[in-house]
Amino acid sequence: KLSDIMADLQIHSNFDIETSHDLGENSMEEIIKKGGELGYKYLAFTEHNPSVSGHSDKKTVEILNGKREKIDKINYSLIQNGSNSVKKVFNSLEIDILSDGKLAIPVKALDLIDFALVSIHSNFDLDRNSMTKRVISALSHPKALIFAHPTARKINEREGVELNWPEIFDYCLKNNKWIEINCDPMRLDLPDSLVREAVKLGVKMTFGTDAHSCDGMNNMTFGVSVARRGWAEAGDIINSRTLEEFEKLLKERW
Repeated sequence: KLSDIMADLQIHSNFDIETSHDLGENSMEEIIKKGGELGYKYLAFTEHNPSVSGHSDKKTVEILNGKREKIDKINYSLIQNGSNSVKKVFNSLEIDILSDGKLAIPVKALDLIDFALVSIHSNFDLDRNSMTKRVISALSHPKALIFAHPTARKINEREGVELNWPEIFDYCLKNNKWIEINCDPMRLDLPDSLVREAVKLGVKMTFGTDAHSCDGMNNMTFGVSVARRGWAEAGDIINSRTLEEFEKLLKERW
């Protein structure tokens, strides 16, 4: 249920990361205030990766260093202040999976973030085998933790991609990767039928509102509804973990 949710693990702020995708509308500080109003304990800032065509590797690292410094200052402030229910924010990115399965970011830049969401934003028409290999290749990097809006569908606009779901679920289970239930009402992705399969197999899932504004953070309720239709319980959802439990899950990886 909604009250079980301790965090939103996909939010886009207006921090100028020079992405080819859309930036968020609100500042990190405004988003944290909204997170506090929603009773969250932690958040992940997951702006899209810097544009590949527009930046050298050196420039990308420079941009991400700037974001890391901003996050560090915010976390210091949260510790000093203590009045907001949000106790920590995580430095993450939503990274494009390129057609060959590589991530649209220099490998050394991944050292600057806590973890990554990886997602498909192009080449939607690959055959099932090629698309499955593409996704598994992207998830193979240690920092690639969450497969975001995994079918890449947009309701009434675009069908989902073809994937070998038993193979994807098996990889995630064996390698402790998580699959997102994207709460955007235009996505609702992972769909409830696949949520049910994930639950049966023991694959863990996350909620991300994919919010590009503070108002978008209210969409968590749609993801919870999808999870319930897929028979998921709080234990199946990473966002139900306390901050301490979530940090432990990250530390066990690296």
